[in-house]
Amino acid sequence: MKPGDKVDSVFSVHYKKSISEYKYGSMFEFRVADRTGQITVKYWGGEDKTEVEKIFETISRDTIVQIRGTIGEYRGAMELAVNPNEGGMVKLLSEGEYDIKELIGTIEDIPGLVARLKEAIASVKDPHYSAVLGKIFDEKFIEEFSKCPASIMLHSAEIGGLVYHTLNVLDHCNTAWGHYKKMDKDLLTTGAILHDVGKVRSFRVTTNINQTEEGVFLGHLVIGMNVVKSKIDEIPDFPVEKQNKLLHIILSHHGRKDWGSPVEPAILEAQTVHIADDFDAKLSYMMSKIEDATTDDSFIWDHRFKRHIYMGN
Repeated sequence: MKPGDKVDSVFSVHYKKSISEYKYGSMFEFRVADRTGQITVKYWGGEDKTEVEKIFETISRDTIVQIRGTIGEYRGAMELAVNPNEGGMVKLLSEGEYDIKELIGTIEDIPGLVARLKEAIASVKDPHYSAVLGKIFDEKFIEEFSKCPASIMLHSAEIGGLVYHTLNVLDHCNTAWGHYKKMDKDLLTTGAILHDVGKVRSFRVTTNINQTEEGVFLGHLVIGMNVVKSKIDEIPDFPVEKQNKLLHIILSHHGRKDWGSPVEPAILEAQTVHIADDFDAKLSYMMSKIEDATTDDSFIWDHRFKRHIYMGN
């Protein structure tokens, strides 16, 4: 999108802010999303505050709205301006008036990905790592894991995104192990499978993807560590060194403290999982930007990377 583009589309509401006054009347802003990402909407009403309040009261978190407006730019970010005097509109939609697939995407062949995940779990021969994987990945948890997104909007932000991302990370780790076989293969495999396990309790999927209260307060690294530690505590005589290494992989997989890791990778397996995770997340994000772009330009500016991305031929 670029400033001046007209939009008439369906979105899910993430949140809204209170009504305030401006030069020509009353306005409010709210955040919406569809399967391509999020954007802030500003509704510029007129002097009749009652009419603005009517629109304001119809929308709330997770409601679905049709919005007609114009793309603008504010402080380097795109936003959607809705002005009823210029044909702008915000309309609440009921179930049956929208397609949920336009709001939240779904990864293809989730059953096939689950089968691959089970194969990877079964490949771990170390009795302690195998035991903790078995305790975590019962059938109920596998179902929850397979429906979970990998992020809210940055990468694999789709139903099934977490299992897809996890298997990608595992594939990258296996490639690295093929070159650096001094690493503990079972520790590497277990760490790759469990690195984002905390996201199952961090995300909530309704008409959009949101963080849970637990996810906001603790973050998925700490939640994941707690999940794994609780299962380790159920396994008799689980070696302390193996426990420390596995939990370290989970806590350090963001790579740097300023990227959200409480500790930074101190073992080969942790460094490998971090690099694999970062590689897949950034490449998936970049690919989605290229696929979702609606422009004839050769490049688009990306605010996350702070650089241009080439759209290809």
